[in-house]
Parts: sequence; C-alpha cells; structure tokens
Amino acid sequence: MLGSRILLPIAAGFALAPSVALADFSCPVDDEAFTPIPVIQGSGDKSPLATIPTKSGFISPDPVVVKATVSGVGESLNKGFYLLDTQGDQNPQTSDGIFVYLKDIASKYPGIKPGATVCLQAKVEEFYGGTQLKLDYPEPKLTVLSQGEAPAPRLLRVSEGEDLHHALSRYEGMPVILDRASELKVTRNFSFDYAGYRNNLVLSYRAPLLKPTQLYPALSKEAKAQQQANTLNQLVVESDYKAKSGVLPWLPGWDAAQGYIRIGDTPSNLKGMVAYKYDQYRLIVPQEVTIGTGDLLRTPENDRQSAPERAPGSDLRIGSFNVLNFFTSNPEIGGALNISCNGSYSDSCNRGAKSLEDFQMQRAKIVSAITQMDADLLGLMEVENNGFGEDSAISNLVTALNEQQKDSSRHYAFVKLSGKRLTEGKYFGTDAIMVGILYRPALLKPKGKAGVIRMPNQQYTNQAGEAASAYQRDSLRQTFRVKGTHKPLTLIVNHLKSKGSGCMEDDLGKVDDLQGSCNEFRVSAAKVLGKKAAKIPGLVMLVGDFNSYAKEDPIRVLTDYRPALSDRKIVSASNTFIGDRVYETQGSEVSRNYGFIDMNVRFNANEAISYGYSGELGTLDYALANRAMARRVVQVADWHINSYESDLFEYGSKYTGDLQKYENPYSASDHDPVIVDLKLKRLH
Repeated sequence: MLGSRILLPIAAGFALAPSVALADFSCPVDDEAFTPIPVIQGSGDKSPLATIPTKSGFISPDPVVVKATVSGVGESLNKGFYLLDTQGDQNPQTSDGIFVYLKDIASKYPGIKPGATVCLQAKVEEFYGGTQLKLDYPEPKLTVLSQGEAPAPRLLRVSEGEDLHHALSRYEGMPVILDRASELKVTRNFSFDYAGYRNNLVLSYRAPLLKPTQLYPALSKEAKAQQQANTLNQLVVESDYKAKSGVLPWLPGWDAAQGYIRIGDTPSNLKGMVAYKYDQYRLIVPQEVTIGTGDLLRTPENDRQSAPERAPGSDLRIGSFNVLNFFTSNPEIGGALNISCNGSYSDSCNRGAKSLEDFQMQRAKIVSAITQMDADLLGLMEVENNGFGEDSAISNLVTALNEQQKDSSRHYAFVKLSGKRLTEGKYFGTDAIMVGILYRPALLKPKGKAGVIRMPNQQYTNQAGEAASAYQRDSLRQTFRVKGTHKPLTLIVNHLKSKGSGCMEDDLGKVDDLQGSCNEFRVSAAKVLGKKAAKIPGLVMLVGDFNSYAKEDPIRVLTDYRPALSDRKIVSASNTFIGDRVYETQGSEVSRNYGFIDMNVRFNANEAISYGYSGELGTLDYALANRAMARRVVQVADWHINSYESDLFEYGSKYTGDLQKYENPYSASDHDPVIVDLKLKRLH
C-alpha cells in the first residue's frame, strides 16, 4: 500500500533563515504541490512513480516537488545528499528517506548539510535498482530554506518473518544505526569487493551465510531456496570515502593483532545511510563516523582460538592444510624454478610471494600454524612444484619447521617420489603447484615407496574447432607403519580441479551456478580416486582440498551418493584420459559411491567450515576415512585461523599499504586446516 500524502513540517529546533535559491526556483507555498517521500518510495521494490524505461532502469514522466530535511551528505563515492521526511507516514512498509544525486555538491553547494531543510524539483529515477531523485542540469531547481539539527538515525530492525532485503527497502535513503538487537553478523570480512571496486565487508541477519551446497545437494529445491535466501540476506558496509590501502575508516583501531574483525561479529553503534548500488543494499558510513573495537560484539567461542588440544587417549594426529601458494622460486628467495617456468623465471609462473620480505612473513605464519597444529602426519596443498631437492619449496618449509621444534622427536620429514614417477625426472605432475606429505619419523615409518594416483585429463576440440586440453593435479599416496601398532595406515593427499578453472564443460557453457566450473571433471577425478582408494587395505584416509562443498557431486560420489534415491543423476566428464589412455569418451552416470565417511561432517555437522567465498561459508577441505579408519577417529576440528579472518592480514603487502603484519597463524592461508585425532593402539 502506498503511503498517504502528508505535509512535511520543519523539524523542531530548526533555526529559520532566509531561503537561499541555488537556481531560478522558488519553493511553492501551496502544501498540495509537495509529494511526500513515502509516496515516492512506495511499498514495493521500486518507486510506483518511475514508469518510463531507461538504460539504467526507470524514470518518472513528470517531476515532483519535495520539501524535506537533509539527513546526510555524500562527497566522494556517493556524490549527493539524502533527504528525510522527519514525520513520515507511519507506514512501516515505506521508506521515509531518499537519495538526491548532485555530483558537484562539495564545490558548489556548501549550504546543503545535515539538518538543512531543502525544497527541490526533480524526477524520480530507478537507477540500477536504487530509488533516487534526479535534478535538472545544468541548473538544478533547488532551494535551501533553513538550517537546524541533523535528524537522529533510526535503529535498524528486521521484523519477524521478514528477510533482510525487504527490511532494508523500508530504510532505503534513511540514516540508521546498528545495535545488538539489529542482529547483523559479519558474513564476509573486510576485503576487496570487485563489484564496487573498493574494500568493504558484508553483514547478514542473525548468522553468517552457509553455502547452499554445504547443506543440500546441488540443484535440489532446498539448495535453490537457500541460494535465494542468501541473496536476500546481505548488507554491504562501506565508507563514503575510498580509503587508502590497509585502512578501515570507520574502525580506526583495526589491526591484525588486536583490533581484528571475525566472521560472526556483530557491529554496534555503527551509523550510516542505507543505499542500493551495484545490485546490493549498502550501508554507506560517513567520513566522520567511527566505532571502537569494543563495539564489535563477539562470543568467546567465535574469537580466535589456539589449536585444539589433543583428544584424551589419542595417539596420532593427522592434519590437512592448503598453504596458499608457498613458492620459493623468486630470485630474491633462491629456490628452484617450478615446471611452469619453462627454465626461465617470471612473475607469471610464480603464484606466491614476489619478494623476500613477503616470503619470510608467509613462511613464518605457515610455520606458526603448523607448529601449533602439532600434526604427526600432514597433507599439504599448494606447495610449489619445484622438485624435492634442498632448493625446493617443500624442503625449505620443512627446514624452517624443524628449526621451531625444540624436541628432535617432533621433527618432520617429507615424502619424496622416485624418479620414474616424476615429470622430466624432477617434478610431480605438470602444474605449478603440487600436494605433499610431511611426517614425524619418530612415530611413522614409510612402508614401501610413495605412489601417485593419476587424475583424469581432458583432450577435446573446442567450439572454435581448435585442439584443447585440461588437466588436474595428481594425488599422492603413502602407506606408513605407526609406532606401537600393526595395521598399515595410508594417507592420500588430494587437490581437485578449481571451481574457477577451465575445461570442456566451460567451453560448452555447462558451468553449474551452484557447483562452479568443471564439476563433471571433478566427478571423474572422484571416480578414479574412489576406485583406487577403496582397494587399499588397512586404515585409509583421504585429505585435501577437494574444491567441492559437502553436498556437491564429487564428495557425494566418494561418500554417500545413492543413485536410486537421488532426484538428479551425477554425471562424469567426456573426453577424459588417464595419461594417454582413454578413460571415458562419453561422460556417464555414476552408478555407485565408494563408501568413505566424511569425518568432519560426522563430528561437526553444519559447523564443518574451512573456507569463505563471496560471503558464504562451507568446507572444501576434508578428512574422508574408510570404515576401518573411521572407527579410530576420536576428534575432528576445523581450526578457524583463516576463513574467519580478513585476507588483508595475509602475507602479501601489495594492496595493504602500511598495515602491520604479524608472524602469528591468523591469515596464514585462505583455507582452515583440518585436524583429526586417532586412537590406534586400542584396536590393532
């Protein structure tokens, strides 16, 4: 229902002043000439007055005349000012505020400031989803009538049964303040937003958002509903001024050691203007508004934690850790070149640190994290694929780790592949990064040589008729004898194809909106991996970054997919090969699962989280056990040192300005480590 027409009285406390006409425009004296802001806004997603289509949305056929109070001014990213109907129409479904675009407000209109009563004539415009008033140029019809106190912000509230998107539409163009009862939680930490091309963060109502396919099978009704619910449950928080790198303007105490923000925090006492830009509602925080770190409300459980204590009675700890492109090949560092460098270094073949200073910070943070994890057996992802010699990345990391272990019995060694399993006698596979295995020789002894499970590649003709190919990283397998036990233990470390990489499905336009690029290609990898791993005797655990959330196809194939009970068939990729041998010419329906058990989900259910992307949390990192191994697992934990933190705290200095970095484990990578405690000696 549209708001009723009301008159807008001058707010109490205003000091009357002679009107100042900023153009050849006189404010009408007839009250019936004014259109109230609630009538302009209406109760729907767009103004009922903006009916003529434009390139950017819609515009009204006729201008309206508005008299209202300036509640805020934007002088940088949002040039213009906000008007507020201080009386309103008493209809909670309509906003009492609106934005007025005025590009040269700072230089030409100093009289427009919070508390001023303004009269103007403009058209109503829906500009890329946001409702605003569009003044005539070059001479806006605009008059400042008086100056008084700035209107107080409204407490932001979401009604019972209402989504955040609808609630924000009721506040569009209005000043608001967040408090504990607003129940808005950080769901994406302070980082770079490519849509708005600036640093900001995202809030959601009541709880951080979970990835739909973390909870429900892809393309299910439940997953689609969750995706829609997540879309309607986001508020971007950003400053009006684009701050310099490494600065959060509204939180001057922001710091990587003491003044940090965590996923799940509730900002309180934060004031700003509600606007709709770049397809999202945004809280635009004025330059003068700041809060302290004490205004970030946080439960003790959500705060930074030390690594989990070992479970009572456990006798072996296994870990999995993606170390975010640990590269040593930069000339300042002096490591060997990786396979993708083709014998000559360039920054394009180095995905990691580009300077010695950045590398030293990266290594210190990773060493701090692994030391505190205290895993006896550890799978690594994203280590530079530059061999296994003394000048390799994996050797560099182990040397630095062992320097931190005061007790020599806690020292690590790394698994090496023999020459015949290496590309060009030196490299593990063909990618710039590889997986690796670290172990403590005092507790574990390799049984036989390390093995490679070769993942499928694709050879095909693309849409342009050209030969094309796509590859996946091979998995590393090593069986160990564990001191004091008799059953062999096999660890397989994996890093499946990225959701953002290219393969035949992309070329054919088969990108899955919920599962990302190359899902069918990852399913092929899961089939190969599952078949090989299921045949291994003894205790078997698969760890790594599977680039698949908990209910996505590849993980279901490895764990609990039951074709007869599924509404949608899982299909593998076409034109796949194992080496030069044809694997599948035509993709096929998957007929079975391989019976591995997702231990993280078993122990932690929906709290199994290791990664955050675009404001949604889930797990890409797993510990999958066969039944023999599952009986010996007594504790599983994601240690939230990365997914809950700002990625601006990571080692890289390129976009972080003068922000101080610290050699602690927080933001050591972009994935949380997974930690698994076993009790082996009671069951031989």
